[in-house]
Amino acid sequence: MYRPVLLVVAGICFLGWSMMPNVAHAQLLSREAAVQLALGQNPEVIAAQKVWEAARARITQARALPDPELALEYEELPGVTRTGDFGERSFGATQTIEFPLKWWRRSQAASQAAQATRLAVLEMSKLDIRTRVKVAYDRVLFAQKRLDYILQDLQLAQNFLQKAQLRLEAGDVPQLEVLRAEVEAGRAANRLAEARNALSMAKAELNTLLARPSRAPLEMSGDLDYQPIILEMDKLQLLALERRPDFLGADWAVESSLSAQGTARAALLPDLNVGLFRQTIRGAAGEGNFWRVGLALDFPLWGAAQQRGELAEAKAVAGQAFAEKNSIRNQMVLEIESAFLDVQTAEKKVLLFQERILREAERSFEVASRSYAEGKATYLELLDAQKTLIEVREEYAAALFDYRSALYRLERASGGPLR
Repeated sequence: MYRPVLLVVAGICFLGWSMMPNVAHAQLLSREAAVQLALGQNPEVIAAQKVWEAARARITQARALPDPELALEYEELPGVTRTGDFGERSFGATQTIEFPLKWWRRSQAASQAAQATRLAVLEMSKLDIRTRVKVAYDRVLFAQKRLDYILQDLQLAQNFLQKAQLRLEAGDVPQLEVLRAEVEAGRAANRLAEARNALSMAKAELNTLLARPSRAPLEMSGDLDYQPIILEMDKLQLLALERRPDFLGADWAVESSLSAQGTARAALLPDLNVGLFRQTIRGAAGEGNFWRVGLALDFPLWGAAQQRGELAEAKAVAGQAFAEKNSIRNQMVLEIESAFLDVQTAEKKVLLFQERILREAERSFEVASRSYAEGKATYLELLDAQKTLIEVREEYAAALFDYRSALYRLERASGGPLR
């Protein structure tokens, strides 16, 4: 009776393994190598890079002088179209020279805005991608560990099924125990298929972050392990104030808004217009060529309302920048506190598994296996011990994953690696 079930289970295992990606040509990746690969080709990082480049291009625009104005003027024409019979002709150029403070403030605002964009957009995008890649990398490791444990569970279930059949033939156990063993072997095969699907999805997520085809083969060189680290929340908060990109970018945005406010004030100062013309005058004595130089000041008398409006707008933008900086600071402190507590909670779970739960589950399974072999325990007791051990191992791997994920979130919240 048990042979058809074994054939079905073996068929499921073979089909599952045949559908797995071929890792013979898989790219061997460490965690840091995966991060660097993502930073180089992830579309989100590339888009952030282009946003920064656009901000840098605005610096050149802000530093550009007003375009010169060329003029050609005819006077004393006998007719509108008879320009060759002019009495006086002037040809030259006029250049507006802004008040130096206005040009300097505008250039400074653009440069500071570009720096704010680099930090708040590009560097923050890199920090986010770094965190997401690390989490995705460890999720693949966790899915692989879970798959290994379920494979062990399936092998044990098949072995127990064979032993139960032998004991049934010897008359030591009832038929019900063999049927239960067959059911458990089938359930283990189903869990194996689910675990393989979870592993495939985890690899697809990581490949997507790496800007690779979702089904591209991957081979991981890292492992889920517990790395204790001494953390102090106050120091992490101070560290975040020094290196968190979006907070530093908000600081630069405040400086840029203040420079823009200075630009609006400087707009109330006059600009200088310089003109240089070549004049040709025809008279009774003949034709003469002369030079004409013109100087003029542009006073914003009638348009002062525009400058006052620009100044009011600049003040409002500066106030907004201050408020956004404070909001980022508050959110940053909250993220650090939340991630810090998550790390502590996850660490306690990992230590509890290492010091007690995992050892007790392994010891219980050893005792149950020995008792079952000696005929002192039923198959149901052995099955419960086996299931408990597999569940504990999976839960331990999940606790490791949660701990490392919490560390990565804390790294992002504090603005960089934790030493």
